[in-house]
Amino acid sequence: MPARHQIFEQLRQELVAIPVVDTHDHIRPRDTFERPFTVSALLRNTYVNRCLRVADGSANGIPLRRDSIVVEDSWKATKEIVERVKLTSFYRWLLRGLVDLYDLPSAELDEIAWKRLSVELARRYTDPDWQRTVLDRARIQTVIWDPFWKAGTWSVPEVRFRPSLRISSSLAAFHPDASDYEGCNLIRDWSQTFNVTVDSLTDLEDLIERVLAENLRAGCRSLKSPIAYERTLAVGPTSRATASGIFGTSPGSISADRRLAFGDYVIHFCLERAREHGLIVQVHTGLARLSDSNPLLLARLLEEYPDVTFDVFHGGYPWVHEVGALAQNYPNVRLNLVWLPQLSTEAAIQALKEWFQVVPQLDRICWGADSWTVEEMYGGLQAAKFVLARALADLVDEEYMSLDDAVTAAQSVLYRGGAKIYGVERERVPDTR
Repeated sequence: MPARHQIFEQLRQELVAIPVVDTHDHIRPRDTFERPFTVSALLRNTYVNRCLRVADGSANGIPLRRDSIVVEDSWKATKEIVERVKLTSFYRWLLRGLVDLYDLPSAELDEIAWKRLSVELARRYTDPDWQRTVLDRARIQTVIWDPFWKAGTWSVPEVRFRPSLRISSSLAAFHPDASDYEGCNLIRDWSQTFNVTVDSLTDLEDLIERVLAENLRAGCRSLKSPIAYERTLAVGPTSRATASGIFGTSPGSISADRRLAFGDYVIHFCLERAREHGLIVQVHTGLARLSDSNPLLLARLLEEYPDVTFDVFHGGYPWVHEVGALAQNYPNVRLNLVWLPQLSTEAAIQALKEWFQVVPQLDRICWGADSWTVEEMYGGLQAAKFVLARALADLVDEEYMSLDDAVTAAQSVLYRGGAKIYGVERERVPDTR
């Protein structure tokens, strides 16, 4: 039996040729970034920014306040940031992606590398083909795309993108002045586009249907539920009459319980649409409002909608065992490695080893980068391939599976699982052996 390191290297070589389905990303159109696109701008648009959060009393983990040092575009400011975040997985995998894409002269970001990166970022972000070039280099065939900045957007920036309809702005649409945690509201964002007035719950339901119809025409295969950032994942029953009575309440006077009840109704409405159209329901779990984002809180919905497939995101971190249990118990659950390799490489390795053992069938685990920039997406894919090679090398070395089975498992996570779950299969997965 070859040494574990030799198996690892064999698997890494096998992974190079595997095509990829990226099941969750937020890649922003190139023209939405500031010009010139600088190193500090890149850091602000990656998860390094999350590492610079200042305590502000918020429970959801989003950096509403961060150290202002990230705004200054200089090597001195960048060096100070690097010194603070250089041990995090977020930074290490972003850096590896940058070293590869921009041919940086060293494996660490020193002043010489920073200067090269500064020049090249500004240059390549004027190239209309840059994002496509990186996607091609990564061998990404399809991207399930979540434009969080205007939930419901269906005009995709690249032909391989499929929009995912984010539902949180509909939960906030009990009044046009309300907002979800991203500042969105379906009424405010889309009523003028369709030239409609939304004065009732019926009008809102019609607007949701119209936005969904446009997304479906653009190739939408999923709904995205990020509600764990602002409320519990647990969803209770709410009558339509109750939701109708809540509609129109101003955001300044609505109680937390009534806002929750309205959201419960809208979630059920959206799940019925998912059932009707065969859409996957993507669910953010873990690392949001920690008291409310345990994936086990989904159990009631999984039982109520057995014919709807739920793609459970981020390994539920820190509840990686719990999501494995959900996949074992509920055939309508899929597990998504998305973001976890960038968050904690070691946690992702251990989670994958466990999931391969506990998830009942092949092609029920997939991957996504969950990034705003192609640079971080590229680094995230490197992280995922490293995690796969490490986890599978351990299992081969322990004689749990053969090398051939390990390659099949890797193909399943990077391509076949996502293709099957989201219905974007090609005729066959190319043989990489």
